[in-house]
Amino acid sequence: MAQVTNGNNHLTQENPKQVSDMRFFARSVGLLAFLTGLIYLSVIGTDGIAAARSRQLPEATILLFALVSVATASILCAWRWEAAGSMVALLSALGIAFLAYLTFPERQLFSAFAYSSPFLVTGILFFTCWRRNRNAA
Repeated sequence: MAQVTNGNNHLTQENPKQVSDMRFFARSVGLLAFLTGLIYLSVIGTDGIAAARSRQLPEATILLFALVSVATASILCAWRWEAAGSMVALLSALGIAFLAYLTFPERQLFSAFAYSSPFLVTGILFFTCWRRNRNAA
């Protein structure tokens, strides 16, 4: 006789330990991304202040500072609200990558990757945690 199931057997459900391990990993990487964001903000901020004093502050610097600020704050939000924080981090990371690619004339791909990767990876990890938690419930 064939076994009939509704799809909620032990083979299709997520292991709660795997979800908590993934969350721990996402928060660890998120802490590193948050610290990296603070370093980026201090570097962009000091360069921006020096450029503002000489009256040569480009709009791209202001926009980059704003995007990195939003991405850094979204990492903190992702600790509490994984879905919202991860989506804002992902969108900010894509904006940072696009702006860095357009702004830096030499090594465009490296600049785009270096500035956006901490927020992109953290956003993907938190989004994965949210999806796994939702599937486990």
